[in-house]
Amino acid sequence: MTLNLSATQVLTLGSPAIALVISGSFLCIWKFLDRRAYLALLAGAFLLYAAGAAMQILQWPQDRDLNVTIPAAIYLLSIACMTEGLLRRYDQHAGYPLALACLAIWMAVAYFCYVAPDADARSYVLNFGIGAILCTAAWRIRRARRASHIDKTVYWVFALFALSFFARTLLTLALPAYFVPQVFGSLAFWFILQLTLVLTGLVLALLLFAASLADMITRLRDDRDLDGLTGLWNRRALDERLETLIARARQRPYALLLIDIDHFKSINDRYGHAVGDHVLRVVSSLIRDCAGDDALTGRVGGEEFAIVVPAELSAAYLLAQRLSRVLAETRIAELDENHVITASTGLTMLQPGDTVSLWMRRADTLLYQAKRDGRNQVVLQSAAA
Repeated sequence: MTLNLSATQVLTLGSPAIALVISGSFLCIWKFLDRRAYLALLAGAFLLYAAGAAMQILQWPQDRDLNVTIPAAIYLLSIACMTEGLLRRYDQHAGYPLALACLAIWMAVAYFCYVAPDADARSYVLNFGIGAILCTAAWRIRRARRASHIDKTVYWVFALFALSFFARTLLTLALPAYFVPQVFGSLAFWFILQLTLVLTGLVLALLLFAASLADMITRLRDDRDLDGLTGLWNRRALDERLETLIARARQRPYALLLIDIDHFKSINDRYGHAVGDHVLRVVSSLIRDCAGDDALTGRVGGEEFAIVVPAELSAAYLLAQRLSRVLAETRIAELDENHVITASTGLTMLQPGDTVSLWMRRADTLLYQAKRDGRNQVVLQSAAA
């Protein structure tokens, strides 16, 4: 069968072709680099858009009403995939409301196609409906505005993409009636509209590519730098950050708390290593909560933890005391009811001329003094002698 396509139709086919390439790229990333579901959903979104646009440009099926309702269904599936994919990237889900919204929009399109034919109403319903779905998704991921630079850019481009469905529809329907094309893709005006849509989608896709690659780099860095059991910095990563901190500290006070869980070996021996690991996770969570967002927290040994906090000695001592109290008040179901978790702590301030090893060694000396003196106590820098 020979296709008799106009020059504008051939040009307009560039938009689904670009969408097809984008879909394949997302699919390759999902297949070979990152198996997170949102990438597969984005691949599906661009693939479905390519299919719907190609059907309308090629005027298949030739029945006018079918050439409206079938592509409309495909477009809505595409938008559903894009919305769900973007929400999943930010750990959210659209759920049934999205499916119901898409179904309602399609039924309205079908109504204005078969029951009360009205081309303008169809355009308003479909495009405004899609715009409303995307704007709702943009509102739900608004926290991305406070995330990384690339996530901020993704958010604003996605928001503009959502708003473009309102702007393009109003612009199209504001044209004089004699200028409105009877066949999709028959005027250069439609080529420009489709081109602006696909270019916006292309920019969004490229940003999402960059975001997914940044996610992979972050995960690789986390695998290297984070302790797999507790999620705190491991010793190597903590040392790197302390080197940077020392170089930039200047006159700001910093305190180092070196914390060791008392009698942890007996927990492993009595309850098993699985319970011991659970205790370490609980303790690390308490350390993170007590230390606050400004602190560096790390696991530097088997049951040994470090906190580096920007504070004077007195404030750091209060932190150590609060942590000891919280540990003692915490009951872990896997341990005996009367088992109390305690810790010994060495506390020292950053001093002029300190290196990471010197600072750590001084805290270690204080820690072992706390153990020698009976455990479950905090030994301060001033007590080391």
